[in-house]
Amino acid sequence: MKRGTLILTLIAGTLVFLAVLVLYLPASWFASRLPPQVACAELGGSIWRGQCLGLTVQGGRLGDATWDLSPFKALTGRLSGEVDVRGGLVIARTSLDMGLDGAGEFTGLSAQFPMDPALMPQFPRGQRGVVVAQFERLVLGAGAAPRELQGNVELRDFRQISPRPLDLGSYRLTFDGKTLAEGVNVGKLVDIGGPFALDGTVTFTPPNNYVIQGFITGRTAQAEGIVREITYGVPPDASGRSQFQFENSF
Repeated sequence: MKRGTLILTLIAGTLVFLAVLVLYLPASWFASRLPPQVACAELGGSIWRGQCLGLTVQGGRLGDATWDLSPFKALTGRLSGEVDVRGGLVIARTSLDMGLDGAGEFTGLSAQFPMDPALMPQFPRGQRGVVVAQFERLVLGAGAAPRELQGNVELRDFRQISPRPLDLGSYRLTFDGKTLAEGVNVGKLVDIGGPFALDGTVTFTPPNNYVIQGFITGRTAQAEGIVREITYGVPPDASGRSQFQFENSF
């Protein structure tokens, strides 16, 4: 995979990671048993108000998790309450109201964590950054597929550390909460500083597909060289912008 395409993949991939980290775990905690990829060093409290000390997911150490759930909503087959995860590298919090099939609503969701394989081995070893998310509202369908998104995710200080250091910039992806026909959600993707001027969109299409497209311009000669890789040498338009498109699934 070319370096430029890898950069776009990593930017989009932070959203996928955030969904798995913050949205999938609460349902797992209250299943009859934890899935193989999730472990707690120590479980305390009750099923309605408890804590998981030393939470790890797929080998990544996230910190300590606490929850405060409504037992009355549980009688109707729903998990409703507050979930909080705090550790040396991760801070995350949300209110939730969801069914056991993964469908439900999350409000006041906030999270911050480094893009670092020391946290999650699945992260690339050659890149670093900080992910900051703020969602007023997130509605998921069955299987935790996104249905309505209102909020934003930022990838800050994205950089390559090997094989040679390279500043890759900072980016913000914002969703306005509006869902188009057939459950399609479109977010605005822009740079918030760095060597690339980026103006584009990310489109989520059920069940698990996404398309990233837009215009990109290098602010330095080195950055413009990477843009040429992304666009396979296609000349920029009259304003100096180069068009790109990338699609994948999660």
